[in-house]
Amino acid sequence: MKRIGVIIPAITDFLQNELLDGIFKTASSAGFDIIVLTTATNGLEFHVQSEIMNGEESIYSLLESADFDGILFVSQYFIKESVRCMISEKIKKISVPCIDLGGESLGFETVSIPQDKIMHELTNHIIEKHNCKNLIFLAGYKDNPDSEQRMSGFLRAVDEHDCRYEIVYGDFWKYHAEKLGEEFLNHERTLPDAVVCANDIMAVTLCNTLKKGGISVPEDILVTGYDGHLFALSNFPPITTVSGSMYTLGKIGTQKLIEKLGGKIIKKPDIGIHILYGTSCGCVERNKGCQEAAQLVQDYIRHESEAGEMLEMRINSDFITKASDVDSLSELTELIDGTAHYLKGYQSMHWCLYPDWDSNPENPDICRTKPYPEEMLCILSKEAQKDGKKPELFKTSEIVPLLAQHHKPLIMFILPLHASSQVFGYCGFAYKNASDFTVSIMLFNLMSAVANGLRMLRRKYYTEYLQKKIEEASLYDKMTNLLSKKGLLLYLEKHEQESVRNGIMLITIARLLAVQNIKNNNRLSDNVIQSELLLANAIQLISGQKFQAARLDKKTFAIIYPLSENNTPKNFAEEIMVQLDILIKKMQEGSDVAFIPEPCYVCGNITAPFEKCLLELWETLNENIPKENRFAGISQLRKLRREIHKAPELNWNLKELAKYLNISKSYVQKLYKESFGISYIDDLIEARIGMAKQLLKTTDMRINEIAVSCGYQNPTHFMRQFRNKTGMSPSQFRNMQ
Repeated sequence: MKRIGVIIPAITDFLQNELLDGIFKTASSAGFDIIVLTTATNGLEFHVQSEIMNGEESIYSLLESADFDGILFVSQYFIKESVRCMISEKIKKISVPCIDLGGESLGFETVSIPQDKIMHELTNHIIEKHNCKNLIFLAGYKDNPDSEQRMSGFLRAVDEHDCRYEIVYGDFWKYHAEKLGEEFLNHERTLPDAVVCANDIMAVTLCNTLKKGGISVPEDILVTGYDGHLFALSNFPPITTVSGSMYTLGKIGTQKLIEKLGGKIIKKPDIGIHILYGTSCGCVERNKGCQEAAQLVQDYIRHESEAGEMLEMRINSDFITKASDVDSLSELTELIDGTAHYLKGYQSMHWCLYPDWDSNPENPDICRTKPYPEEMLCILSKEAQKDGKKPELFKTSEIVPLLAQHHKPLIMFILPLHASSQVFGYCGFAYKNASDFTVSIMLFNLMSAVANGLRMLRRKYYTEYLQKKIEEASLYDKMTNLLSKKGLLLYLEKHEQESVRNGIMLITIARLLAVQNIKNNNRLSDNVIQSELLLANAIQLISGQKFQAARLDKKTFAIIYPLSENNTPKNFAEEIMVQLDILIKKMQEGSDVAFIPEPCYVCGNITAPFEKCLLELWETLNENIPKENRFAGISQLRKLRREIHKAPELNWNLKELAKYLNISKSYVQKLYKESFGISYIDDLIEARIGMAKQLLKTTDMRINEIAVSCGYQNPTHFMRQFRNKTGMSPSQFRNMQ
């Protein structure tokens, strides 16, 4: 079925519904669908282009992806010139026939409706029936086409009856109407017999201004309007006005477009442009026109009552809370399906998302800037009072899946689905009549809640993604990218069911061996780090795909290797040690490393429970580390203290220091206290707390990150020691700086 796209901003006015009614009735009689691309808000010219408006106006990008046979552009309702121009460029880009119902300024064909004749008839009525001889015409903008046509009919009537008249230019809004009323009240202008207004807004404003000042309408002066707006008909007194102009504009514009598309027009009689007689012109009898006005007012009150009921239901429901707390897209879809009955009047609804709406977990707040893709995901298609259909992919050119099926001509309103500038897709709502649609509070809240639910889902996916990344990061050593202890245990658990016998060896650095002909100008901490990396690189080179390697602490590593029936862990481990020795020496030759590690190891079979197996091997390894034979003296101790204060974050261990100095731990503590006036452990704590203070002052690192950077594996332990030494928490210390 052929379809016509209607481009219009937020439909919040009765006259817009009247225009769409004329479009749809004309198009449906010729077998055309009407697809209305619209929004929930209409940006004003003085508004800064906000993220919300970016999200709203994204719907007009559908012009470039959907299949339209023709376009009706209701440009007069777009307040922002930049938006009119943006839409105009998109229409020109798709190269389909377009009729602009708002004028010729954008370069499209346009139509006009005969307003001269009906204004001539209305002016004749107040002259002939109510004997008015002195009239004022309150016009719109000067040179405005609608205002000029209406003025032309007025002028013909007053000329034919030789009446006195005056033209006062207004703005189609309240200011000039109020100003004219104040001039009458202040006797700055003589009160005429009647004021013929170019639209209803000015007529209602003039009546209300005169009423406040004590001038009665129609007793003292007659007033008429133009447009047939509901607020004019519900005013007191009801305004005599002209109705049907917007309906006729929609009908004529649609007829012209269908003729250009080669369609067949079926002309049906309708009431067309006509006068609705209220009491503001002096017609106090209840004629047919007044009854028609009363019926329209009753319909308006009924619609307002329904809107109030919907608002009450929305307030009493917890839909927004539930939508923000869903754990999956299917849960959100079920929630929409179960809540849709709150909306009144729709025949079907269609919720369409980008298929990749959740495919970028690293950037949950990213705003899509690409055009609509070739396919969209309809997560819910639902007819009123029926359960929704399962999600399905469909071609974006079809707009919604329903339009690809056989159906009667329909009018469907397409609105953007977005949370601020995060656009997720769009929604389609089909109605029996154009007048059944309005941007109600219930519809607005439903769409906002769903979009926010999608945004929250993306945030949840982002949290899950981060947790997964953190979990993955904890499985690997950051410096070497080998498995961590946690990663090794997980690896063993995953391969527990495999019928392969594996051996394990733990390797550590027993001591550092000086390299001949290379002068050592590095700090002790540098020597230690260089030796650890040499061993780690060597282990990485021999592991590859055949073995699995892990770094258990700074200088201790594990290698998992398969064992054949005739091989033992000891034999295999010896082969690996030979390879390590060769690799370490080769890597040292290409660098200026002054010390290379002398590794020692223990080995055995892998047995469950794996953590216990690993712990037992580790204890055995520590017992088997060969004793060192080094000079211990006060100069060496001072050098060690300097190294501690330069790099307090390192794993300084009293037992290791004692081995390095070749004296007992108790003697190290005694010498340390006597030499520096502070115990070894207190000195290390002071150095680490001093480093933490500096990081708190000069960086924005998190407290947990600072704890790790200062050598603490347990952030709670760090914060407790910091408070003991400073009398305050790390956060309090940072806030005081």
